[in-house]
Amino acid sequence: MKFGKYYKNNKLIKWNQKYVNYKLLKKEIKNSNIKIDIIINTEIEKINDFIKELNLNENESMEDICNFIVLNYMALFKAIKKYDKKLCKNMKLEFFNRIKNKDFFIFYKSIPRTMNKVKLVIFDKDGTLINHEKLFLNWTIKLVNNMESLIDCKSKLYNHLGFDEKTKSFNSGSIIAKGTNDDIRNSIYNFIIKNSNQDIELIKDKIKKNWVKLELNKELIEECGNIKKVFTNLINKGIKIAVCTSDDRLPTLETLKYLKVDKYIDIITCGDDPISSKPSPEPIWKICSSLEINPSNSIMVGDTISDIHAGLNAKCGKIIGVLSGGYNGFDLNEADVVIDNIDNLINEIKN
Repeated sequence: MKFGKYYKNNKLIKWNQKYVNYKLLKKEIKNSNIKIDIIINTEIEKINDFIKELNLNENESMEDICNFIVLNYMALFKAIKKYDKKLCKNMKLEFFNRIKNKDFFIFYKSIPRTMNKVKLVIFDKDGTLINHEKLFLNWTIKLVNNMESLIDCKSKLYNHLGFDEKTKSFNSGSIIAKGTNDDIRNSIYNFIIKNSNQDIELIKDKIKKNWVKLELNKELIEECGNIKKVFTNLINKGIKIAVCTSDDRLPTLETLKYLKVDKYIDIITCGDDPISSKPSPEPIWKICSSLEINPSNSIMVGDTISDIHAGLNAKCGKIIGVLSGGYNGFDLNEADVVIDNIDNLINEIKN
């Protein structure tokens, strides 16, 4: 089901006029409106004002309020993704900082999430189960080399992408560390546009032609902890295991097969599935529904703010951030707990 139809079907009639105007956002994005940022801010403030008014009304259902907030969050993020894709922008990476200090989201986060028993642990993949630095190191070098004809200095592009040539490492703000392929393409496009007078459409075409496909092999896949031991401990406790990743399904299945842990996993959701991806709660809800487990009996484990927000939006019983992805505590400060890596996970389960 397309998101527009999903959005329409899940609106509460009593508040119909208070929702984000998703149709307007799509229209303005289609017309490449340069004022889309202002329009999005207006829509965010509309939600903010409405929720502040509702807080004074004790007769409203908390479930209705939660559903209202999450559906609007999903609409805003979906619209921003469309904008980024059409205009080669990276607005969605700013979205989290924009949204997390708004009154309506602060209110939503303040609603207690209770967990009586852990029945399911949902893991992100890159940066949580596997070392994304090692995976993307040589790929990044090949990619920049392939883009050499479009730029005047490779070092500047490396710096733009958050990659240190000398230490062969990514900084915590790297678009490669925390973005999708589309985000990385958009970032390179914007870098070239700012530093050259080349034709816009020609640049898009050249970036597409010079793109490098990530080739998986065993030497590139390094675990962020002892995955088999962690998974075995969970299974011995009667806890189910899921993977929720924004990566495509084929490389995800290949990676888990290389690691020989695919047999331990009950269900996987991926970025190319026909549902919204993180930070939308939809992939977590799909996992929980398929396994007949309430989200309140699940733990979401991830290394990025997108993972944390997905867990918050889905109302997981507990949200755990891991530092194995290279992000600092500030990036994960909305998690309930932050641990070094998945090896420390078992200490957080009190069944």
